[in-house]
Amino acid sequence: MKNLAMIACVSSDNGLGKNGKLLWNFKDDMRFFRDTTSHHIVVMGRKTFESIGRPLPNRRNIVLSREDLFNDSIEVFHSESELREFLVKSDTKVFIIGGATLYDMFINDADEIFLTEVESQKPADTFFPNFDRKDFTRQVLEYHEVEGVKFEIVKCTRVLRHG
Repeated sequence: MKNLAMIACVSSDNGLGKNGKLLWNFKDDMRFFRDTTSHHIVVMGRKTFESIGRPLPNRRNIVLSREDLFNDSIEVFHSESELREFLVKSDTKVFIIGGATLYDMFINDADEIFLTEVESQKPADTFFPNFDRKDFTRQVLEYHEVEGVKFEIVKCTRVLRHG
């Protein structure tokens, strides 16, 4: 699978969210997300789509859900195999944008992982999967501090492929 990337904002313990909401909401992270994913395909789970509340503009929105979702601005895939079949054929960059189940499903396929790494923690009930960081080079793209909370926006690029 080519052109597959992930993008997420994580606490120092890989926490993503709690009760269906993101743990962190930084203006610089949201800008980076928008600028990085615009004009590409974004893939999300149903809960992530519902938490956003609308299709993201300037992107092709794909939702993985067992349920039928009725929105003319999204495409729904009902199984992992159906989604994988589509992704293998795609020549366009694809971003997995959440939630945790989709990150787990595709972590071994991602060539790039964009993480906003927050140097703090909050209680979380969903987490970004662990991945072998030795298989990636890490490049700091931005550094910020908001109200005493420090975070880096990093790009991890796969250098090793197993199997």
